[in-house]
Amino acid sequence: MPSSVDAYTSLVLVSVGGSTLPPEVSALLASSRVTDAANLPDSFELEFLDTAGTALAQGGFEIGAAVVVSVSQNGAEGQRKLLEGEVTALDREDVGGELRTRVRGLDASHRLFRGRRIAAYVDMSTADIVRKVAERAGLRAGTISGPPTVRPHTTQDNVSDWVFLKRLADDSGCVFAVTEGRLDFGPPTAASTASDDSATAVDDPIVIEHGRNTIYLRSTITSAEQVPEVEVRGWDVAAKQKVVSTAPARTESADLPTVDPVKVANVFSSPRYVSGAGTGSQQPQDRLAQSLSARIAGGFAEIEAQILGNPGIRSGTAVRLQGFGAPFDGRYVVTESRHEFTPEQGYTTSFTVSDASDRSLLGAGTRPDRGGASAMQGVVTALVSDVHGSGGAEEEGRVRLTFPILSDEYVSGWARVVQAGAGGDRGSMIMPEVGDEVLVAFEAGSFDRPVVLGGLYNGLDQPNGGWGSAVELGSVVRRSFASRTGMVVEFLERPGEESVRISTNEGSQHVTLAQTAEKGIRIIAAGPVEVTAEGDATVTAGGDASVSGTKVEVAARSELKLSAPKVAIEGATSLDLSGAKVSLKGKASAELSSSGSTVVSGSLVKIN
Repeated sequence: MPSSVDAYTSLVLVSVGGSTLPPEVSALLASSRVTDAANLPDSFELEFLDTAGTALAQGGFEIGAAVVVSVSQNGAEGQRKLLEGEVTALDREDVGGELRTRVRGLDASHRLFRGRRIAAYVDMSTADIVRKVAERAGLRAGTISGPPTVRPHTTQDNVSDWVFLKRLADDSGCVFAVTEGRLDFGPPTAASTASDDSATAVDDPIVIEHGRNTIYLRSTITSAEQVPEVEVRGWDVAAKQKVVSTAPARTESADLPTVDPVKVANVFSSPRYVSGAGTGSQQPQDRLAQSLSARIAGGFAEIEAQILGNPGIRSGTAVRLQGFGAPFDGRYVVTESRHEFTPEQGYTTSFTVSDASDRSLLGAGTRPDRGGASAMQGVVTALVSDVHGSGGAEEEGRVRLTFPILSDEYVSGWARVVQAGAGGDRGSMIMPEVGDEVLVAFEAGSFDRPVVLGGLYNGLDQPNGGWGSAVELGSVVRRSFASRTGMVVEFLERPGEESVRISTNEGSQHVTLAQTAEKGIRIIAAGPVEVTAEGDATVTAGGDASVSGTKVEVAARSELKLSAPKVAIEGATSLDLSGAKVSLKGKASAELSSSGSTVVSGSLVKIN
């Protein structure tokens, strides 16, 4: 394999729409740059000294045109492709009377940045989801691997496909890239795969050697933000217990013989990094802890360098640093590369080694423990689309939701519902119903973990009795709870008329507990009233008691006993006493009288 220190002549080659750039346009090319980064689409920029302003037309450059940028060296490897992309921007600039034309473009991965979508991926593995995203974006599925675990419900919550893929990669400890229209997704390159210690820059082009192929290089070992261990904590709803995952500081981006992230962190007795972003499922949470550990630890060793032009240095390439002494000599994985052709320096390659965090403006400010994860701020309104009373801890007492402000098709996973005083065999149990508008928050900001806070009335759904019955003269006089079938509990607080009212059939039957001086209870029913006791029943009054009705009937299956110091039985028109045997006794005296005639009859009458 030829070395980057060999004296080769390098030439940039450009083709547009499958055709090589015409010689008259190539002659105008003043500089070119191809950038290959881990967290952004690969990009190119071509600058022409375009005095006549004809470079675009003659070269066939237009928005969307396919462009291939290659480097040709007169060594054994000949022509190497640097980028295959498409034109996304055209510039023309007047610099001191000289026209300059710039053509800028991106590889096919830029399509993953365009637009945002909300979508649900149900019962799919990470690899299956990645393939679906690739197909939708018009990309070929390359080598795609990831955790085999089936994910019950994964949400793309109004973010671009790129951000969504970044989230999946962060969750599973993977990386992804688009090369020549092909999407690859899998474990990151390990720094340990770089050349062995016996190779030099003369032997191997991916050896970066002091005094051989470097133009400028700065290597840094830092303890900043380094921790010995990462801990991710989550909550298992089914088991009602915490789930804790730990991972020691470890990175694949740098492999140095004399130093590692744990050593530099322990110098200052750094505490572990604790994140509350766990899912509550042990295996996925373990992977998240390992991925987070790698992202943090990757920042302990960094490089910024410019070397002689080398098309083999790309993002994800494992290189070896040699001749810079300990602790810097070792193996590293390139995070970003930049290939430039300029009149002043010819062909040069610049590269960066850094942690896996997104350092672009797009990624600035992202929490390391969330990566590309969703971070829904505040609360959102939603509609209930399904309710579930049983089916396991993942579904019991939960609802599914739609979010009309975000999508017409998206349906959430099963969301928990906040209850007042929820506990073992106690607390309230109030479920929203299909079609109800509800207010939703998200655990740890994750759109995949919605929680229903409560219901919302709106212009169509009004409370029982309407808002007009609730407020009078600026004071709340009525509070109520109503069921779908018309059963209502009301707290009525008009001055002097305070009461609690329980009603059914839209008020046809109701019980009222009046908060008055008399402290009375009124039971009113539009239909029959039935009171049944499975055992004994006792009715006691501290004062008078009365029973009235059009017809009153008292029946006993074995014995009826009426007793009082004084008993009066009166019939306004008649009084009938009958029985198989009738006995009237007075313990002191007895009197039978009538204002009219009196008849005593029987088959035998005895008067003693």
